[in-house]
Amino acid sequence: MSIRIDDIDKTILEMLQEDSRVALRKIAERLGVSEATIFVRVRKLREKGIIKRFTIDVSPELLGKSLVAFIMLKADPREYSKALEKIREIDDICEIFDVTGNYYAILKVRTGSRDELMDIIDKLGLIDGITSTETAIVLRRIKEDRTVRL
Repeated sequence: MSIRIDDIDKTILEMLQEDSRVALRKIAERLGVSEATIFVRVRKLREKGIIKRFTIDVSPELLGKSLVAFIMLKADPREYSKALEKIREIDDICEIFDVTGNYYAILKVRTGSRDELMDIIDKLGLIDGITSTETAIVLRRIKEDRTVRL
């Protein structure tokens, strides 16, 4: 289900994605509307679930989490749901994707070292229902864009 938004909402979202701390006054000035209008629009975007939260973009590399890897896993379909619950609890697994194809899930891991990555792989191996894993370590990031193009 998608929700239709107008050009004003699109501009609000674009500006907030660029800087979630941008002053509502600045958005209002750019759009030529009142600050109260922007306030109400942002509140409605939050109520509809389009804006899920306001956050910051932290540099993982500067905090010692420079190793990124993707772990593709295969699983026993009868135990897959239980396995996913346990995978969610592993700290340095930052994203879990349920996928089609040869694998059941792809996990994005952000950690500080190969040893820490090996610990995660070892933990995965102990989870009932996971039958195999394949790991790809990211050598360099070519593009990473968390914004949604409107």
